Amino acid sequence: MSRTRQAFLLGRHLTEVTGVEVTVEYVSGAEWSMNWPDGPQYDEMRAHLDEALAGYGFAEMRDRKVTPLRGTTSRSWAARAIASRREGTLTTAVAERAAYERRQGVALPRLGTPDPRATHEYYALLHHVQELQRTTSYPERASAPEDEPLIEDLLAAATRTDRHGHRIRHVSEHDMAHVLIAVEQAPAGDQPPRLAVVPTKEEA
Repeated sequence: MSRTRQAFLLGRHLTEVTGVEVTVEYVSGAEWSMNWPDGPQYDEMRAHLDEALAGYGFAEMRDRKVTPLRGTTSRSWAARAIASRREGTLTTAVAERAAYERRQGVALPRLGTPDPRATHEYYALLHHVQELQRTTSYPERASAPEDEPLIEDLLAAATRTDRHGHRIRHVSEHDMAHVLIAVEQAPAGDQPPRLAVVPTKEEA
């Protein structure tokens, strides 16, 4: 069996084991990449890979360098942000990092076209949730049943549409970060405000 065929079957095997779509693709020389969205963390996927390679079915891949590359999704960003918000760690983490960067005189990024809405809190929120994505296994999954409707609310609130209500772009973590900051800054008594689905309208 060719190595390319074994790589395809290895990806399919890992897909069945992990429950997420895994592909093993050729890069160059002896290097291959193993790609998957969401799902296990790197060490967990490496353990699945090592177990598979120990079997006779993928012998042609044993001497290859397989680099793991886990992708991220808007859904996983929303799920981690909502879980952190429910647990009470989101506001604290953002406030502490933003305050530290202000004390240190850290300037806001100015590469490309600066976002006029971006603040230290905005970048602290992006950093905090991205770190949660990186360190969480299956980050797309709701951490608690009550998170599910708020995850959907956050994705919907950050969806950009045209004047006819048609979706014009994928949800981005940047849009979701702005939604969360606006919600957290809104007065709501003693309880965290519930997200409201108010899609951003843009002219076509």
